[in-house]
Amino acid sequence: MTYEAGFSMEASEGARDGRDISGRLDRMARMIDSLAGLPDPSTAGPAACALLAAEFPDSGMCFVVRPATVQQGGETILADYPYGIGLTDCIGGEILTIPVDLETATAGHLPAASLVAWRSRGDRRFTAAETDLLTAIGPHLRRLVTRLLTAGATKKRNALDPETGLWPLPSFLAQADRRFDRLDIEERVGTMFAIGWVRSSGTQGSEASSAVIRESAETLRDMLRPSDLIGRIGPTRLAAWCDGVDHLVAAERGDRIVARLDAMLAGTGRHVAIGIASRWSRSGDDPAAVLANARSGLEQARLTAATTGRPAVRIWQSDIS
Repeated sequence: MTYEAGFSMEASEGARDGRDISGRLDRMARMIDSLAGLPDPSTAGPAACALLAAEFPDSGMCFVVRPATVQQGGETILADYPYGIGLTDCIGGEILTIPVDLETATAGHLPAASLVAWRSRGDRRFTAAETDLLTAIGPHLRRLVTRLLTAGATKKRNALDPETGLWPLPSFLAQADRRFDRLDIEERVGTMFAIGWVRSSGTQGSEASSAVIRESAETLRDMLRPSDLIGRIGPTRLAAWCDGVDHLVAAERGDRIVARLDAMLAGTGRHVAIGIASRWSRSGDDPAAVLANARSGLEQARLTAATTGRPAVRIWQSDIS
């Protein structure tokens, strides 16, 4: 192939990519503008976040507003997806902050509004094309964010994630904290499971679609005890806390869970991974610390699953993690 021919092919592919991005931007802009016109802003905001998350698989989205001055308080989450997680899953992951210019839409002191997009720790990074597309959508969010600001936090938020019926991350940790106090008094152990997905080498698309997350949540409810606590802790992450379960029982339970969940993904080039971390009574570890340990085990399991093309379970151990 000549240099001229190669250059021509690259130019053609670049033009096609540009048209694809332009088409996606136009479509998203129209849909967001339509959502901004809904009578109830409390419905429009989460719907827009879910729409954007669907366009950028495995990602979370939230609209954030920060006051003009520190004296006016901290940041406020206007809407988010997954529901109720806000920015609590961003630690260790990749974060993109897209400013939303409100200057022409509001008067007086101007808060700083933005769309925050993120992927959980260990998930793939945003590509250059995704970053460009997210940046380009910023100006089209002005009308929607202005409506959300005007409406304020007048409607009480649900306790559970509407998509899965599970506790979102902040509530999941709060519920686990109440159990830890009792387990310390009773001198009982407990175990945290962190559940995620991984693509095999060469597999395209999302690691875990919303349909996979919903079905997996149902499966966990079916397999675990009614007393066990289950939460959605990220766009592609679930977690479970089980009272009275030590690491040996947890390993057996983890093997059964990955086998059941992985069967749902047969032939897709994706596999389930689970990280396990136990908490012994009076250890002093809070739920966030135990979950962080389980997520460290999860990342080890995801690496193994991606390498071997099989589901994996890993128990976190402080001396090797």
